[in-house]
Amino acid sequence: MNMNDSMNGMLHVTAMDAIVGLAVLFSVVFLAAWLASPRMRRWVERPKFGFQAAVESYDQAQHRSFALKSSNILKGRKAPQ
Repeated sequence: MNMNDSMNGMLHVTAMDAIVGLAVLFSVVFLAAWLASPRMRRWVERPKFGFQAAVESYDQAQHRSFALKSSNILKGRKAPQ
């Protein structure tokens, strides 16, 4: 953009400007909806709780498996493969 274009009041919007502007607009609208609606917050955060439950289940299974292998080794048995 040169000085003459800005002096004439012409506004040049590039594709990148439009994409960034739309992304900001959608973010603001989504944030406002998230703040205004407890139901939407629960819906948005539901996958997080499912993932946390899966990780905890995995960790408990790993702990049980390690405990079983350790107890077998201490008792002189061969650890299961």
